[in-house]
Amino acid sequence: MENVPFWILTVAYSAHILEEYVLDWKSWAQQTSGLKMEWAEFFVANFAVIVLGICCSAVGYTCPVFAYLFVGLAAVNAIFAHIGTTVVIRRFSPGLITSVFLFIPVCAWAYAIASEKGILTVSFTITSLLGGFLIMSFPIILQLIKKKMNNSPK
Repeated sequence: MENVPFWILTVAYSAHILEEYVLDWKSWAQQTSGLKMEWAEFFVANFAVIVLGICCSAVGYTCPVFAYLFVGLAAVNAIFAHIGTTVVIRRFSPGLITSVFLFIPVCAWAYAIASEKGILTVSFTITSLLGGFLIMSFPIILQLIKKKMNNSPK
């Protein structure tokens, strides 16, 4: 039962993916970023996220530095990719609903548990959030590489 926050966050991520798909996150992302992506890439990236969530949930507090990378990923995704982007461009971001109502509360709960366990230090928090940022950045970096490869002379 100790790893429940990670499992709930994994289920929340599934709901988040569903929200992004149904509300056409792909078109929104292409319009706001200029990157061309396919639904297949979206599904593969999100499959990897769910696998990460399952792995982090299974490991949980036996290796909290690893498990909290998933919490950091959800927090960074919510704060920057959805809430922040919505505020900055003043346009609804598909994924905002689950970010506000699922990711933020579950991540706050997970960090509160880390605090109760005495593991929530500044370095632990930074590692979690920076790790989450790097994980979230990887598909974006791949998209930039793909764009550069497709634009290079053949």
